Amino acid sequence: MSNPERTGTPDGAVLEPDREEDDGGDDDEFEFDVDLPEDSIFDLEDYLKMYEVASKPKQFRIMEALAEDNELSTSELSMVLGEEDNALHYPLRTLKEVGLIKNRRNPNTGTEETYSYYELTDMGRVVLTEGIREGVRILAREEAALEDKYSK
Repeated sequence: MSNPERTGTPDGAVLEPDREEDDGGDDDEFEFDVDLPEDSIFDLEDYLKMYEVASKPKQFRIMEALAEDNELSTSELSMVLGEEDNALHYPLRTLKEVGLIKNRRNPNTGTEETYSYYELTDMGRVVLTEGIREGVRILAREEAALEDKYSK
């Protein structure tokens, strides 16, 4: 019979809750040894949330488009991504909420509408290039070794 507290991962590994320190706290907590600067404005949860949002397919595609074109309006993003404008509002909002993109509003567009232009923040550029892109490259490079290790 399976243990309901055990969680399987796609690679077949099984995660079990830490039994040594059961303080009745949040079951989602885990240890991640990273030295954050003392005056850091972000905590580990903030960094993890950035990666969680950036790793979603639509948000990742938005970040890629902004990395290539530097600044795009919602309409331009819609054309580049082949998506309806209204399908981009939620992904853009989530990227903005975690600080990966920023926008500026330009009322002087020569039309009756005010346009919002989006661009990657410095943090967004680092998460995209040093985090996600590099992580995918490493995983792809190591895929054969991982397959051999976990297929046995």
